[in-house]
Amino acid sequence: MSSFAKVLLPNQFDYAYHKEFQLQCTGYIDDANVDGIIFDFSRVEYLDSAALGMMMLWQRRAAAAHKKMMIKGAKGATAQILAMANMQRIFEYV
Repeated sequence: MSSFAKVLLPNQFDYAYHKEFQLQCTGYIDDANVDGIIFDFSRVEYLDSAALGMMMLWQRRAAAAHKKMMIKGAKGATAQILAMANMQRIFEYV
């Protein structure tokens, strides 16, 4: 049975969230009981290029650890930014 951890992202997903994001992702990637991480965008109203960069960095680290990363709940302008950045080619949407 697969086990996926969820990272509930803040209203404003930018570099200010870097440390918290790093702590959560590191913990889940290092946890042998976790098969992947779901980034929950349901609250995100703003994200910037730093957020996209953090996602890409952790996606590479997850892939090296044979773990999946997925996106859930993106809507409005946030969904448009993710689409413009071609995130659907890198992350599975659930």
